[in-house]
Amino acid sequence: MDDARARAILAARTRRLAERRTAPEPETPLEDVLLCQAGAGLHALPLAAVERVTPFEPRRLTPAAGRPALLGLASVEGRLRRVLDLSRLTGAAPAAPDAPGFLVALRGAGNLALRVDAAPGAARVARELAGDAFEGGVRGLVAEGPGDLAGRTVTLLHLDDLVADHLSAALGARA
Repeated sequence: MDDARARAILAARTRRLAERRTAPEPETPLEDVLLCQAGAGLHALPLAAVERVTPFEPRRLTPAAGRPALLGLASVEGRLRRVLDLSRLTGAAPAAPDAPGFLVALRGAGNLALRVDAAPGAARVARELAGDAFEGGVRGLVAEGPGDLAGRTVTLLHLDDLVADHLSAALGARA
């Protein structure tokens, strides 16, 4: 075998080996979410679970006794909703009672809404490894989002787990 042919074979082998190393990673599916700030945490709610976002007006809240995260009742677009404090639900310190914020009205049974400090907007988030799961949610990374939020780590919330006690209470009150 001549020297030129040996170099050509070696170069081809090198290219094939290099291609193996640079094979594309399987693409992580992105989830459509609403980003919400509650306390120091940045959280993500499934966009399909959000009915609407409106400004929170503390003076229009009717206080209600019950579970600690229950702030009271409020009318959202003419519909009475049980308002839960997302900060308290996620274990953070509650916001001051007269603090501005937003109400995130949730779709589905129970007429629930979450009070959040801020709702920067819709985003697309990549879920991190399932092994990183914890009570209430899993970690994710903002792939596409408003402002400078791309690349930030968020908590993808499991709404069913997060509001289960309040949902059962709301449904029990109807019966």
